[in-house]
Amino acid sequence: MKKTLSTLAITCLSVSAAFAEPTLSGRIFIIGNYVDGEFKDSNANDDNGIRRNGDFDGDTFEIESHKSSIGLEGSEPITAKTDVIYELEYDIGVDGESRTFESRSTYLGLANDNYGELRVGKYFSPIDMINNVAVTQGFWDNLGTTALSEDTRAVQALNMADAPPRVSNSVSWVSPKFDNLPIEVAFMYAASEDFSNGSGDENDTDNGYGSYLTYEQSGLVASLAYDKDIDIIGDLIRGTVTYDMSDITDVPVTLGALYQQADYDNRSDKEKGFVISASLQLNNFSRPASIYVQYNNAANLDGRKDADSDQFVIGGQYDITDNIIAHAYAGINKADNIQGVSGTAIDDTDSDNVVFSSGDTELIAIGGGLQYYF
Repeated sequence: MKKTLSTLAITCLSVSAAFAEPTLSGRIFIIGNYVDGEFKDSNANDDNGIRRNGDFDGDTFEIESHKSSIGLEGSEPITAKTDVIYELEYDIGVDGESRTFESRSTYLGLANDNYGELRVGKYFSPIDMINNVAVTQGFWDNLGTTALSEDTRAVQALNMADAPPRVSNSVSWVSPKFDNLPIEVAFMYAASEDFSNGSGDENDTDNGYGSYLTYEQSGLVASLAYDKDIDIIGDLIRGTVTYDMSDITDVPVTLGALYQQADYDNRSDKEKGFVISASLQLNNFSRPASIYVQYNNAANLDGRKDADSDQFVIGGQYDITDNIIAHAYAGINKADNIQGVSGTAIDDTDSDNVVFSSGDTELIAIGGGLQYYF
């Protein structure tokens, strides 16, 4: 009996010694914004020839929790060259709104020195993993809002399509990095888990797939990504280039450019957009600091002909400590030929229906925030 207990104790101690505790990490990012938006209705008359005006505008000050999260991540060696890797990351609505514990990156995978990393679960799409061009923070970190609300009379800053926060039911592989080979490749497959495919319903979704290729050397990072039925129902292609000029000059500036096309299955026109950015490191501060400018342009938003937008943002950040960062920014977004909710109307059955109008929007936002990493 004593021998059995002794063997069990040694076994338990061996397991405990081999087990690597996960790392608790996350960030809290609280922002405050003054936002002023307006919608100008371009429809002068309704079907009965009665003059109407669907214009509306308003301003507000808002407090938001922006991409705040908490999670556990870690790895466990199973051979000399292979580790089990895992992450459980969740949104936290620090401002008190009901967004707490919505999953972000949640996966289990393998990392091998020779064969790369394999993740199964919920993770970044290939399109998202090459976006190192967009430098805006807080309110203006807004790629992906391509249309106004379909049921609310409100103005939003509109921009080209973007990746979802993470892709569920996915398997992704990223190639290993080898010496003297500045290329990285990744593939993703996302299962729709929808048995209704092929029924003819326009809301059916297919299994998605995508990949990216990245070249990185001497301050230059160039990437190309493609996916189908992951970020949108359709095809999306994105190319990005960034260049760190400090590699060849004394100017600590990083320049970036992004071009993208989105071909929606249920739209006749391709959405086309580009982003140009520049970020300057400020060396005359005691702590790291930077300022940036960014211009966004999108045509045929959401695949709708002549629905276009422009956005210009300036901003900066200052590292108070290694894990506390202050942000400030200001920007303007204008969009033309956008369909928006202009009001409601009672039909013949006394039902209250939403009335849509086409028009132009303009939104200005000034704000900032504090970001804390742990």
